[in-house]
Amino acid sequence: MRKSYSHSNRGMNQNSHTTNGPSVARHMRAISHKTKAHFARLLSAFAGLVIGLTSMLSQQSPGKVTLSAEQFRFDLEPDSGKWELTDLKTSVTWRSNPSQPRFGEITIERAGKRDTLPLDKCEAKSSERTLVLTFSPVANDDQARVQVQLRAAAPDTLEVSYDVAPGLTVHSVRLLDRAMWITDADRGCVIVPVREGLLIPSNNHIEFTRSFDTYAYEGCHMAMLGLVKRGSAALITWNDPYVVAEVRSVAGTAAPQGSSQNLMVSLVLSKTARAFSIRLLGQGDYVAIAKAYREVAAKRGWVVPWEKKLADQPERAKLFGAINFKLWSALDRQMNEDSTREQRVRVNWTFDEAAAIAEHLYRDLDLKRVLFLMGGWIHRGYDNQHPDILPAAPECGGNEGLADCARRVMNLGYVFGLHDNYQDIYRDSPSWDESLIMKAPNGSLVKGGHWAGGRAYLTCSQKALELAQRPQNLPAVQKLTRANAYFIDTTYAAGLQECFDPKHPLTRQDDMKWKQALSDYARKLFGIFGSECGREWALPHSDFFEGLTGVSGRPYHDANLLQSVGGCVVPLFELVYRDCIAMYGKYGYDPANSAEYVLQHLVFGRPLHYHNIPAHLYWKDNVRETALAVRPLAPEVDVTGPRELEISYQWQIEKPPGDDWHVFVHFTDYRGTNVFQNDHAPRTPTSKWRTGRMESGSFTLHLPEKLKASVDVRVGWWQPSSGKRALLRGVHDGSRRYIVGRLDVTDTGLRWFPLDETNQAMRPDPALFVRADNGWADGLHPLDRFVKNTYEILSPLYELTATVPMTKHEFLTPDRFVQRSCFGTGENTLSVTANFGPNPIELESATGGNVVLPPYGFVVESPRFAAFCALTWNGLNCSEPSLFALRSLDDRPLEKSEQIRVFHGFGDARVKLGNRVYTVVREEIVRPESGR
Repeated sequence: MRKSYSHSNRGMNQNSHTTNGPSVARHMRAISHKTKAHFARLLSAFAGLVIGLTSMLSQQSPGKVTLSAEQFRFDLEPDSGKWELTDLKTSVTWRSNPSQPRFGEITIERAGKRDTLPLDKCEAKSSERTLVLTFSPVANDDQARVQVQLRAAAPDTLEVSYDVAPGLTVHSVRLLDRAMWITDADRGCVIVPVREGLLIPSNNHIEFTRSFDTYAYEGCHMAMLGLVKRGSAALITWNDPYVVAEVRSVAGTAAPQGSSQNLMVSLVLSKTARAFSIRLLGQGDYVAIAKAYREVAAKRGWVVPWEKKLADQPERAKLFGAINFKLWSALDRQMNEDSTREQRVRVNWTFDEAAAIAEHLYRDLDLKRVLFLMGGWIHRGYDNQHPDILPAAPECGGNEGLADCARRVMNLGYVFGLHDNYQDIYRDSPSWDESLIMKAPNGSLVKGGHWAGGRAYLTCSQKALELAQRPQNLPAVQKLTRANAYFIDTTYAAGLQECFDPKHPLTRQDDMKWKQALSDYARKLFGIFGSECGREWALPHSDFFEGLTGVSGRPYHDANLLQSVGGCVVPLFELVYRDCIAMYGKYGYDPANSAEYVLQHLVFGRPLHYHNIPAHLYWKDNVRETALAVRPLAPEVDVTGPRELEISYQWQIEKPPGDDWHVFVHFTDYRGTNVFQNDHAPRTPTSKWRTGRMESGSFTLHLPEKLKASVDVRVGWWQPSSGKRALLRGVHDGSRRYIVGRLDVTDTGLRWFPLDETNQAMRPDPALFVRADNGWADGLHPLDRFVKNTYEILSPLYELTATVPMTKHEFLTPDRFVQRSCFGTGENTLSVTANFGPNPIELESATGGNVVLPPYGFVVESPRFAAFCALTWNGLNCSEPSLFALRSLDDRPLEKSEQIRVFHGFGDARVKLGNRVYTVVREEIVRPESGR
């Protein structure tokens, strides 16, 4: 501009001199001075604008370095280590530690101590697809360097690895350091692969820090983490067992400004762990994360579908639809701590009784697909004297009895397996030898748990294989029983171990290798092999897991896990490995409090395990408890003060109870935890009560001053001498407590809400699947009722879907109470919808039209199999839940089939197929086309 202006000015001056004379020249010079001043002001303003913009840009990105790929951008500030990772497909940015600007931290060992130092300021060098960061965390020692390499390993994948200078002794390093954070406003979550899977939302406002070690007992069962932020998904993976994943949540003032919660993750790498990868998946959720991880798992060799396993051993197909029925401890012997004194011995089943139980399942309950397992068969009983297992327990029938038991069970077409253990060794075993045992760094013997046989010690896994191969161990068992399955306890459950014995040292990787070798050996001998819990590294070496789908009737061994992190269960392992393995839960649980557990297995598409079997021939014992003909009613309540009330408890007596019972009354929070009680003995003993409405009370109650919330009133009957609670009519909470009303406690006083007795059928019934009223198992032992009802739903569900992947899982309601899973694709897709919530829900289904599901209700739909527990199905309404299962027997879709097997579990015996209503009390083969 200045050159153009000067040139123009010279031209004007020339013209003024030659054309207009001096006066015109003076005038033009005056204009020239004004124009110059105006341009000077414009130039000054423009310069200020440029300086301001330059200052603003430098404040936004001082010295920032960038690594770019086709689908992501990584930005780093070398002066602080602060970074951002942007998914270019969604424009969502993942960031580093929100409270401490740094790349990570390193813990080093020097002079016998550990120091944790930040990895913050660094030198950065970049090439086309790589960024190398050099940190000097040790003050005044530039040689003690840590070098981190960030590489665009794929268009959507950032690989992070590190190395250290030779003189630096590293204990651990956090390169993902409370990063990738998600706030409550992001509506996101962290997905942790603990057992089936754990979803932790970013808006539950719970503070916690929880670590999940790779392949530990209740750690990461797969080497990955998933994250979702504003609908954008990320997958973090690693390939070394020395990685610990940490999930941390901060809330309130500790959360970043503008949010009330912050959920973040860390990876702690130690020993051989040097790298991890972050893959940005674009728009997605935990289903997309699972599908992306399956690609990773396939490359590592963990994905081994049934097609390949059946090619090696076709009999493994017997697991499809098989329930896990386990006699946990045939011979139960308890020893003291050092295995020197017997404290108790009990025979729960002889081998003859065990075979009779299998025959009962087959003949009396019509169960055709069973994995029948037995523990406590070894010489001294369950968890005793390992690794010396033969001869078989003489108290149960010895070798001859065990061989006969195996023959009888397998003659039914069942899979017969024996429970063994090669990790634990006991001091009283003939093979006790300290050279077999794992050593700690100080050379001491590594102890295991205190089990039935006393204190166990941990056998080095290399030596465990040698022990199993001894002629008197697995080869002898196979020769004796010809069993077609084997179960070696703890192999997959205990986590990967280290041994410091110089004669047989183990890293975690070594332990994995030897445990895989033990699995392969047992599998080769018996054909079918399984172990406890389950890990992805075991998939190519096993056929079933016991404990991954649940523990003791819960999703996790840690009963407080879900509550402590505010999470929920998602079938992550199913979405990755569904078509590779048969999976079960483990340990006993109460069928009368198991409805939610049953529904969880429906959503997984897995059969149940039955591990809490009564001793001996249980169905022949006269222990079939029936409900007393007594129904709890809503009490009569009169509020007499701000925190005072008069209450009398009401009971409908359909038939006098005969015996004397006391009444317990629990005022509880919504979880069922007692706040206070009003237990009492009725003035007129219950043995003298008559038919009709009876009353116990009244009582004047003063509520505790500290009570500031609503309470449920739960009542029941009990006998003080035995502590036994009565089974009454109605729906109890799983512990034989019956909710009869709610008391709202407010600052202004009390409000009483009696139970609406007409809606009792709509309330959650944890004992739902023990019912058999008007159904197939009516009059049978409670365990048999539960086994039959659940078998008829879950067995065909898994049989039909064993070899196909789970393709979808979703929560249909914001509270996550209603879930749906899909298995397979196309016209043969099978779907399961389950209602975990406290209220009935309506939905449209392909087979049942407008379906009403009660609490713990469900509907299973596929072309050739359908099942439901519903109040309404195919236009037929019921006053209480009914359970049915329908299966086409002529391989035609149900709507065209001429042979449909109808199973009726409980409730209304009417079922509508097409336009016709059938009454089926137990089971029947109906032929809709012929009208029969």
